Amino acid sequence: MSAFKPNRNNLMNQAIQFATTAHGSQVRKGNEHIPYIFHPIDVANEVIYYSGLPVEELEIASVVAILHDTVEDTIVTESDIREQFGDEIADGVAAMSKDDSVKEKDDISKVVGIKENLERLKVAPRYAQCVKLADRTSNLKAFPAMWSREKISSYLDEAKLIADTLGEASEGLHARLLSRIAEARMVLSIAK
Repeated sequence: MSAFKPNRNNLMNQAIQFATTAHGSQVRKGNEHIPYIFHPIDVANEVIYYSGLPVEELEIASVVAILHDTVEDTIVTESDIREQFGDEIADGVAAMSKDDSVKEKDDISKVVGIKENLERLKVAPRYAQCVKLADRTSNLKAFPAMWSREKISSYLDEAKLIADTLGEASEGLHARLLSRIAEARMVLSIAK
């Protein structure tokens, strides 16, 4: 057992409290019994255990993972993140957030939005790329029950694009994402 170290993980604990408050009573799509905060914590776990990031980047990456949906899915702004957590973390969260100027009206505009997000991430720090890989890996654990086979298939195609574009950031997360894609495709082919 490691020795107690005061203030260790303070930033991580602050991020969990902040994200828990921000997400409030939100739940996972298609599963109203799972509080939303479980997803960002799962993304952080993926980053911690599989990214291969150096120790000095893990805390930043983990905090970005915990906060990654706050700007996109809550009333929290990028300025709020910057004020509470500093520029590096705010920039990582911004890289993960969808561009509000791209309106997703149909499948074509959604693909354009994903490609633009990936272009931003390609020039972002490696830890932000790892968070994106971990986010999609986490999202592939289970699909909302109301999603059609076509929606799931399209989501898997997006996941493959993410893996192909950002896979060099982390061999471990790249492998986990490709494995989840393959598992989901197998289940889809069996469930016809």
